[in-house]
Amino acid sequence: MTPSPQETRAPADPAADELPQADDPRFQEFTQAVQHLLTAVRRTRGRLAGQSRPTLSLSQIQLLEALADHGALGVSEVAEHAGVATPTATRMLKQLERDGIVTRTRAPGNERRVEVALTGSGAALLAEHRARLRERQLRAYRDLSPDQRAAITELTRRLTELIDEM
Repeated sequence: MTPSPQETRAPADPAADELPQADDPRFQEFTQAVQHLLTAVRRTRGRLAGQSRPTLSLSQIQLLEALADHGALGVSEVAEHAGVATPTATRMLKQLERDGIVTRTRAPGNERRVEVALTGSGAALLAEHRARLRERQLRAYRDLSPDQRAAITELTRRLTELIDEM
């Protein structure tokens, strides 16, 4: 007689059934690790952004990334894609326009809408930034074993989902 699925399963770990609480040391370790990861990402991207000429902030790079990925956009759309407030985006875009990195023009048929686009030099600056980032990512990837690469990829996707839900 074949055992039922319930009979073939290993006994459950009673601790695994308990919901973690805020004072659980493992939860504290988890939240600290996530915070350190996010801080390291900001620090690294900020360092990479600061290596460009002219020097760009991480937030400015995020604005340029939005324009590169989506083409010409309105200011509020750029802000949304970059994850910054519209007044902040407006201020940064004025500076980027002054530096010749983006253009800001009134939309035809709608004088209130300002459309923002990358200039050729802005696109080149962003391409340089992306190339530096890609090189560093490749070095980090090569330092991992195939099993570590797979695990990190899977866990990073899940962590991204969890952070987006917060």
